[in-house]
Amino acid sequence: MDFIQIGEFRLYHQTNELIKGEHSITLDPRLLSLLIFFTDNPNRIIGRDELQDAIWQGSIVTDNAINKLVANLRKAFCDDPKSPQYIQTVPKQGYRFIAPIVVGAEDNTPSLEQSAVQKRLPGRYILLGLVLFVGLLGRLIWQHGGAPMAQYGESRALSRVSGGKLFPVVLAEQAHVAFLNVTAAQGRRLWVADYGNSGSALPQTIKTPDYHLQQLLGSQGEYLVFKGYYKEQCGWFKARLDIAGQQLSPPTEALYNCDLIYHDSIYVADSDTIYALAHERRFEHKNDLYALSFSSQITKLPTNLAPSWRLAYVDAHPNTHQLLLTAHTNDGNSRVLSYEPESAHQVLHLSRTGLMHGAIWDHNHQGVVFSSSSPRTQMYHQAFTDTEPTLLSSLSDKICCNIARHSNGVDYIFTTYDKDIELQWLETGFVLDNSNGLDRSPRLAHTNPGVYFISDRSGSSQVYYQRPQDQAKPLPRLPEHVRLRGMVLSPDDELLLINHDNHAMWLIPTNEAQPGNNLFFDGYIYQQSWLSNSLFALSVKQNEQKRVQIYNRQMQLVAQLPEGWMTAQTDPTTPQYVYLTDKDHVLYRFPFASILNGLGQAEGEKVGQLEAFSNLELENGKVYLMTKEWHELVRYTLSDEGVQPLSRQDIGAYMGFDVRDGQVIYGRKAAFRSDVYSTVAR
Repeated sequence: MDFIQIGEFRLYHQTNELIKGEHSITLDPRLLSLLIFFTDNPNRIIGRDELQDAIWQGSIVTDNAINKLVANLRKAFCDDPKSPQYIQTVPKQGYRFIAPIVVGAEDNTPSLEQSAVQKRLPGRYILLGLVLFVGLLGRLIWQHGGAPMAQYGESRALSRVSGGKLFPVVLAEQAHVAFLNVTAAQGRRLWVADYGNSGSALPQTIKTPDYHLQQLLGSQGEYLVFKGYYKEQCGWFKARLDIAGQQLSPPTEALYNCDLIYHDSIYVADSDTIYALAHERRFEHKNDLYALSFSSQITKLPTNLAPSWRLAYVDAHPNTHQLLLTAHTNDGNSRVLSYEPESAHQVLHLSRTGLMHGAIWDHNHQGVVFSSSSPRTQMYHQAFTDTEPTLLSSLSDKICCNIARHSNGVDYIFTTYDKDIELQWLETGFVLDNSNGLDRSPRLAHTNPGVYFISDRSGSSQVYYQRPQDQAKPLPRLPEHVRLRGMVLSPDDELLLINHDNHAMWLIPTNEAQPGNNLFFDGYIYQQSWLSNSLFALSVKQNEQKRVQIYNRQMQLVAQLPEGWMTAQTDPTTPQYVYLTDKDHVLYRFPFASILNGLGQAEGEKVGQLEAFSNLELENGKVYLMTKEWHELVRYTLSDEGVQPLSRQDIGAYMGFDVRDGQVIYGRKAAFRSDVYSTVAR
């Protein structure tokens, strides 16, 4: 087997393994690209711009992203940056790869001494025959039993274009995979990639005149099935995909019906049926299972799940009529069930702690393939007969949440989606621990200098706290499955109010290792704020109505404001007032006491018109807001004449911001990555 000897390590190209004695690590594609580039350019200084061009192929990334990748490669070599043996940092210039490099091949020819020993050990051949027999038996068991025998580890990128990748659909007869690619400039566009050419050809875009595609569901021969709009009519469509002509034809069949809110869908070509998880608009949380056909029929199928479970994913296998249903609970458990559409018979196959994302049948209909909730960079196969899953792919980017079976019957195609996010000051503040590029939703402490923030640096979302001139440290760990959408800090710094997946709120003490209280909503939480040390406000959408609810520290509902109010805020310098915004983004001021009885007969004072915003903060007579469309930070001053604009800055801070004593800290997207990958089974 060919290898590269790098210092005390050997890199094997066939398996992408870096091995030293019993120490072994499989490099993901980006780490491997960095190492190969270093070994092709030894003992010379390589600048950051050159690394960016070579590894990210023109995509703009920050220094933090480059630092993180180099740090991960150092970690693989167990290399000390203070006394480097492999990667040397050249201050203000870049990096130099200093390890000795030798290309070699393992000699499998036995020596004379080895031959003599083998002659004295005829049992060796008996043992070899036994090993071959066991291997053959294992292959037969795999072919008929379902556990994957192929060796996985390497993954190959198929897309190589900028933008976010969604909904890969394998076009088996054309040896292509179709997917949606999302960019800010062009929206959602249809692309196809040839997965049969070892990745040497670039993917190509497909013209989709009169279409707006939302989700790809499957294919039937040369026809693509998808959901979206055709000539401004919403529905489900089947249309011929001309790959050579790079065009999607007008629909041959259509079902114009988008009355439900759909979360996941799959197309079954044999029965020409779409199965979808959806709910009526007034039920934001609970999905039901529906069958749709192009003959304008929509049928709700009965399922039997406890109230605490919600359907999250649906899949179908071409060799069976059974569906695969994945259900989640809000506290992070998963169940996998098979379902017979004709009889409504369902069977529980797996129960697992942690959320399984994008779960699909495996090739043999004997288990499932899914991406994990922690770490989110791994994809697994779980056979129904096994107690532990098998790792299929491990990358530096997040694997979420679309997985498809490759037409070769062994591999799987999946999408990745990851951002490098870092905290920044609007003006100079203390040095931030931004070593990982995964930090967001900052909250400045009130009683002491420091900042709380959410980060994925441990592999799952956790809350960290950093004091000036200190490294960030995690608070008592939250469960690994959580998806933290945002948080606010109480004025006395004792409690963090944390939004979990927009369906639950957690009240966590900042200095105690205990879970705290929690609230669950059959709806969406889109804003949260502290009004005082004892009260907080939640902006909630339930049953198609948006309203503000007031809670105390025991998470008891104290008051509910009339429908139409969207957010509630206070200014620490004027605690006698509460500021409300309505659906038109008009700011009003009410006496604080009036909110305790749901405003009652109180009449608010109109302050002024604001822009549409995603985040809003008030401090010292000023309004700070993040515009919804352009992610600009806009500042207003409050006066007797209303709101007067002060400044506007484009900072791309849609990942949260906070203000204290006029100093603004914000989360900024530094780089974005998304690709379509295929596993490479050996």
